[in-house]
Amino acid sequence: MKESVNETIDDKGRLVRLTRATDGTVVETYYIGRDCEGLVRHEGSLEYIEVDGQKRYWGGIIDPLPSDRRIRFLNDFTVFIIKPDGMKMEMGRMVCNLIEKYRGTIVAERDFTYVDATIRKMYPHFFAKEWEQDLFDYLKSGTSRCLLVRGKHPHRDMFNLRNAIRHLFGYNNGARVKSLVHCAQRQSDAIRQALLFFSMQEIVASVGLKHK
Repeated sequence: MKESVNETIDDKGRLVRLTRATDGTVVETYYIGRDCEGLVRHEGSLEYIEVDGQKRYWGGIIDPLPSDRRIRFLNDFTVFIIKPDGMKMEMGRMVCNLIEKYRGTIVAERDFTYVDATIRKMYPHFFAKEWEQDLFDYLKSGTSRCLLVRGKHPHRDMFNLRNAIRHLFGYNNGARVKSLVHCAQRQSDAIRQALLFFSMQEIVASVGLKHK
């Protein structure tokens, strides 16, 4: 009999392709992510994949969404975050004005400071060790601001705004990165990320529910 292959969500919440032997034993796990793809290998207790000859280690945390039926009926919204470098440049007022210009409406906001667990939940990826340290140092360097944004096409419009801001004011020069802002690009990501900074009740009150 041949080996079987199927896609599934593993015990860490990741989309993977499992190859099983005829007795059902998993013989190969292939990670399928938006950050990268690759065969999951082990180095002691660590998991890694190789991308262009570079080892990237799993550092993410993917929490299951709460079993709240209201999640399915939330109006379309996205999460837009001004990162520490953007806050230090006092971009808050400008970003709010641009969100309106890009057909968005801010329905909630909250200032916060990243901690390790929040970063791992925001970016559930495989990281190169040096890149991971740079990311953590960067995000923990000051206060950030989380905005919940509604609109007719909030994910598309705020993604376009994110790119425009980065093009005008950001840079990526070796280890030095200034990306200024972040936005969730689809509804499931927006919900998961919003729950890092707001309670479910706060999200419902701010975003509203679709008529059933």
